[in-house]
Amino acid sequence: MTEHDRIMEHLPLSGDGDIAPGEIRRLQQHLAVCEQCRQANEDYAFLADTLRSLPTPQPSAELLARVRAMAAARLAQNQESSREAALLAPLVVASWAVALATWPWLRAAGTCVFTGWHLPGGSVSTALAAYSIIGILMAGVAAIAVIRRAAAIGRMQ
Repeated sequence: MTEHDRIMEHLPLSGDGDIAPGEIRRLQQHLAVCEQCRQANEDYAFLADTLRSLPTPQPSAELLARVRAMAAARLAQNQESSREAALLAPLVVASWAVALATWPWLRAAGTCVFTGWHLPGGSVSTALAAYSIIGILMAGVAAIAVIRRAAAIGRMQ
């Protein structure tokens, strides 16, 4: 690529004033001796000035109002979703606590109530352990749901 070709590539930038300071000197030296590049540079400068003089389109007041209303609605929805997640987290913790706290109580009550009953698959302790495991698993599922919901809320904001 020749020096002339490099200068021709930079001319559109120079017309808008977007050329590096080191390139300006090279460009001016070349423009002093090359009529073709000097004419192209004048054309680009005229085009840049003409484009700057064009009016900038402005959005209508109706469009701005609609965008603001949509933004406000989305913000309110995100805040509501955040409150939902904040309420669900303590419920998950409470369900785990209830599952763990009720196991000894149910074991004691079950021993009194179910004494002499034949439970399929084992003793009263086995049934109570199964109850506790099911409760803990359900609390785990609820925790996963809360985590996914919180992640979805985070992506929306």
